[in-house]
Amino acid sequence: MTAATDTNIPFGTTLQRGLNGAELFTAAVLAATLLAKLWVVLGVGLDGDEAYYAMWSAYLSPGYLDHPPGIAVAIAAGRLLAGDTVLGVRLLPLVFGLVTLLALYRTTRLLVPGRTPAALAVAWYCLSGQAALSLVATPDSPSILFWMLSLWAAAEAVTAKRPTWWLLVGVFAGAGLASKYTNAWLGVGLVLYLLATPEGRRQFGHWQLWAGGALALAVFSPVLWWNYQHDWRSFLFQGARITSTESGRGNLTLEFLVSQAAFIGPVMLVCALLAIVGYFFGLGRRQGADLALPVLTTLPLLGYFLFHSLHSRVETNWTHPIAPVLALLGVAFVCLLPRARGWLVPVATAAHAIIGVSVIAFIYVQAVLHPLNLGAVDRTGLLRGWEGVSTGVREAADAAGAKVIWTEASYQVTGELFFHGRAEGDPRPVRDIVQHERYDFIPPGERFPAEMPAVLVRRAASPQAAVELSPRPEFGVSRLVAVVPRDDGHRREYYAVFAVSEPTAAFPGTD
Repeated sequence: MTAATDTNIPFGTTLQRGLNGAELFTAAVLAATLLAKLWVVLGVGLDGDEAYYAMWSAYLSPGYLDHPPGIAVAIAAGRLLAGDTVLGVRLLPLVFGLVTLLALYRTTRLLVPGRTPAALAVAWYCLSGQAALSLVATPDSPSILFWMLSLWAAAEAVTAKRPTWWLLVGVFAGAGLASKYTNAWLGVGLVLYLLATPEGRRQFGHWQLWAGGALALAVFSPVLWWNYQHDWRSFLFQGARITSTESGRGNLTLEFLVSQAAFIGPVMLVCALLAIVGYFFGLGRRQGADLALPVLTTLPLLGYFLFHSLHSRVETNWTHPIAPVLALLGVAFVCLLPRARGWLVPVATAAHAIIGVSVIAFIYVQAVLHPLNLGAVDRTGLLRGWEGVSTGVREAADAAGAKVIWTEASYQVTGELFFHGRAEGDPRPVRDIVQHERYDFIPPGERFPAEMPAVLVRRAASPQAAVELSPRPEFGVSRLVAVVPRDDGHRREYYAVFAVSEPTAAFPGTD
C-alpha cells in the first residue's frame, strides 16, 4: 500500500530534497495559515470570553463554574512569557495548534501507510474553519490538543506495541478533561475500542493500561475535588445543557449538520463520514491501515451531538476536539481507495482547499478589516472597540477619583475592562456588582471591595437612555459622569459610567 499511496497520485512525485509533492503542499499550507493566524492575533482585540478567561488566569483555581481550569493555566503561562497583551493571552493556543499538527502527522503515519496521507491530513485540518478558529483562547484550544495527544499516544501503544505509552494516554486524557468536559467522550471511545477490537482486548493484559487510567483520574482529581467542595456546581452548570430543550427540533438537527459542514468543510466531513462507514466494511484493512482507533474514539462524540441536536442547539465549536481526527479519516478514505481511483486525492484536496481558503479568508478579513456590515450575526464585531471603551471608563474613573471599577451583570464586559486595565498597568480592581457564583474564583476578601468612591459601568441603549437608568440599590449616591461608545466598525453600543459612593445595606458582603 505504501508504494501505491506514494506513486499513484500527482502529489506522490519524490523530489531531490526528499519531500514529495504532498509534503511540499502541506509545508506551503502550514506557512500560509500560520502567517494568517499571526495577522489576526495581532490585528484584533479579545473576544469577551477570552478576556473573561484572562481574568481567570489572574486567579488560578482547580475549577471554575463555566469550565475546568485548562485554559486559565494556558493563558497564565502566555501572560508570563508575553505580558498582559493580546499575544500573551493567545500565545499558548498558537503553540497548542502547532503541537496538535505534529501529533496528527505522527498518528496518521502510524495508522495509514505512506507519507502522503500523513502530510495531507495536516493540510486538510489546517484548511478547515475549525483550525482557523483554534487561535482563540478558549477551552477548545487545550481540549483539541490533549484529545489529539491522547489518540497519538494510544496509537503508539497499540500499533507500535509499546504499552508504556498508555501512561501518557492517561496523562493526556486527564489533562483534556481538565480543559473541557467534552473530552470525557474520548474516554468513552477508548473503552469502546478496547472492548470491541481484538487488539484492544489484548491491551487489558498490560498493567500500563490500568496505570494510565489511574493517572487520568489523578490529573483530573483537583477538578473533582473542587466540584465536590462547591456542590458539583460546574458539572451541574454544564450538565444542564444535556437536558435543555428548544423549539424547532428538526431545524436544529439540520442547523447542526450545515454548520459542521461549513466549518469542518463539506469535502472533509463527507470523506470522514464515508471512512467511518467504510471501516465497518473493511476499508483499509487489506491495504495495511488500521482505522479502528480513530473511528471508535470519534463515534461516541459524534453520535451524542447528533442526538443532542434533536432537542437542543449544538454550537459549532463543540465538535472542535475531533476535527483533526476527521481530517485523518477524510484523507484516509481517499488515499485507501483502489489505485484506479487515485485521481480522487488531488481533486478532493483541491476542492477542500478552495472551500477552506474561502471560509478562512472570509472570517479573517471580516475580523481584521470588517468590510461587510453583517449585523448581529457578525461575531467578529465583538472583537472590536473594547480598547476605546476601557480608555473612556478609566478616564472617567480617574476624574471621579474612583478606587474600584464596577460592572453590571456582564462577564464579557467585566473581562474586557479587567484585561485592558491590566494591559495599561491600572491596579484598580474590576468587579461585577451582581452576586454570581461564576466569580467565586476571586478570594472572598477581594470579591466586593468596599473602597469608595467608585464607578459603575452599565449598558445603555443610547446616550439618552443612559440618563434615564434607575440607580442601583447598592449605592446611596449615583451620578452619571460619562457615556462611552463602543464602535465595532458598523454599529455602536453605549456604556454609562456612574460615579458611585455611600454603599447601602444592599451592597454585597465579602463572605
